[in-house]
Amino acid sequence: MQLYIKQMPTVGRLLLAGDHTAWSRPDAVTLQERTIEHSSTAVAGNKPITIGQGYSTIVWVPEDSGSWALPLRHERITSWESPIEKAIWQLQQVCEHLPTRPISVWDSEYGCAPFVSKTANIPADILVRLRSNLCLWGAPPLYSGKGRPRKHGDKFKRKCSLYLG
Repeated sequence: MQLYIKQMPTVGRLLLAGDHTAWSRPDAVTLQERTIEHSSTAVAGNKPITIGQGYSTIVWVPEDSGSWALPLRHERITSWESPIEKAIWQLQQVCEHLPTRPISVWDSEYGCAPFVSKTANIPADILVRLRSNLCLWGAPPLYSGKGRPRKHGDKFKRKCSLYLG
């Protein structure tokens, strides 16, 4: 990580990307720390669940066009960690050493309140893809004095990606 960070430009915005990958290891019965992992594709028996190990990766994308990404941190998610906790820790570790404030992009797995709230103090701008069927709620209106106070405000249903952070 330190070698790549020394080579990063000090002018302009850096682009980081993070994701969690499941490595299926259903037949490796002696492999320690196997956990139940969710996969985006059907692995065995047409189910998106497998037994294996999860890995969290945060990369630097150096070019606007092209397919290069240089891994800054690639670590296994242990059985006592969650992908979100590991990603928050990795982002914090990387941002401590960067020369400028980066833009960091994440998949829909990270479009949740724990990730957004726990990364609020990390010096990075975060762009998260949200599920297309996600429904967001506004702040509840002031209590009218009758009945139970409302928990939610107006419903905001969207049909496209949305920026959080």
